Amino acid sequence: MSARKNLSVGIIGAGPGGLALGIFLHKAGFRDFTIFDREDGVGGTWRINTYPGLACDVKSHLYSYSFELNADWSRLWSGQPEILEYFERCARRHRLEPHLKLNTEITSARWDGDAWVLGSSGGNQYRFDVVVSAIGLFTRPVMPELVEEEPFTGTVMHTARWDHTVDLTGRRVAVLGTGSTAAQLLPEVAKVAETVYSVQRSPTWILPKPDRPYTPRERWMFRHIPLAKKVYRTRLWLRSESNISVIEHGSDKTKEFKDIALKVLESTVTDEELRRRLTPDHPLGCKRLVFAGDYLATLTKPHVQVIASPARALRGRTLVTEDGTELDVDVVLCATGYAAADYLGQIDVVGEHGVSLRDTWRDGAHAYLGMAVPGFPNFFMLYGPNTNVGSNSVLFMLEAQAHYIVRALAHMRRRGRSYIAVRPQVMAAFLAKIDRWMTGTVWLTRCSNYFRAANGRVVTQWPRSAGAFWRMTRRFRASDYTFSAPAPGAVGAGAMQAAENR
Repeated sequence: MSARKNLSVGIIGAGPGGLALGIFLHKAGFRDFTIFDREDGVGGTWRINTYPGLACDVKSHLYSYSFELNADWSRLWSGQPEILEYFERCARRHRLEPHLKLNTEITSARWDGDAWVLGSSGGNQYRFDVVVSAIGLFTRPVMPELVEEEPFTGTVMHTARWDHTVDLTGRRVAVLGTGSTAAQLLPEVAKVAETVYSVQRSPTWILPKPDRPYTPRERWMFRHIPLAKKVYRTRLWLRSESNISVIEHGSDKTKEFKDIALKVLESTVTDEELRRRLTPDHPLGCKRLVFAGDYLATLTKPHVQVIASPARALRGRTLVTEDGTELDVDVVLCATGYAAADYLGQIDVVGEHGVSLRDTWRDGAHAYLGMAVPGFPNFFMLYGPNTNVGSNSVLFMLEAQAHYIVRALAHMRRRGRSYIAVRPQVMAAFLAKIDRWMTGTVWLTRCSNYFRAANGRVVTQWPRSAGAFWRMTRRFRASDYTFSAPAPGAVGAGAMQAAENR
């Protein structure tokens, strides 16, 4: 292959990660890049999800780019419309519009020995020297397996595909799930529905979310004293970093958080039987932490019932649970999450020698620093395997990764390189380190969560602090990579497997 100094870059996803990478590429002098997205605008999950009550569970000033602080956040935890507007504004301010190709769903990526060929659902093909997946974790909704014993005459929808034409006023509504989405959605549904059933497979630990609007004085300070925003955001970041021990099973921080959750439950739910149904039997932190304001209080309302048995079947206008309970319902709302551990499951990625990423990941997704996989040259990921931070903001992690990728591409540009692939032995050493760090975390306790692959390995979570990840990615180490293609017959995935088996 001939060396090329001007690299073309294809970015899949115009969410927070894809936008950050586009901004950094532009600042670094890269002009030949395209950001694809299947939606009609930027924002990723904040454009796709529009269900009532949707907000971030990270405080607004921390859930924002460090280079684009926002003085005008209206409250501590902002809602979806405000967050979406923020990312749209960032895209406009940094002039990303010419680089956007919207309403284009990428369904395949194939390395042809010299470049990547992206295929779209519309049948078009696009060729790039480098491809970066920025599709994130929460893109493939998981629907519950409900047996339709008789044709269901009501409405069933996943919260990620919210149908705003469905009026819930005066209706009988079942909400399936007890995670963050359900905690945000159910109180809003209860304001208008006649009857609400909270149908739970298992209860979850609820931590308080003392949300409030920022005062006029606070907003004036953020707007007119630039240092105020930086100091405030730094305090939030440091506070989040101090909570990282919550991922350690049996730690003092975990006990502290559990005591808080129990006190909230006991003070809010006075009925002993209901409180028993809402008390989890799994360790706090083994599932995604849920922060909520009025969720528990809503579950005590007369027209809201907690059903402690998962949904099993539908018939007519009836939802049937596993214990045989029959609920008369008009609408079933599925707050049942995403296939988070199935990274890039909706895209057919094929690397060197025709090896697919699905086959490479048959025992669970893995990537060096969550970004690169042996046998898949010139291919990077944002928010890839083991980068979902247990404390702090994912935007901090995305910025660290985007900076790293730009440094890698800048290195290629300086050296006139056209090929880059992480070394199998580097990947194997990193995996061993991740697995060692996972020992003792609450994620490995008896618990069903979206963090783990079918073989039980935790593939989504980062088992250290956000600061530790930044320190590991702040420098691009060229020695971790090879910059020339392997000799014919040397299969990258096979080399990776051999390295893992050592």
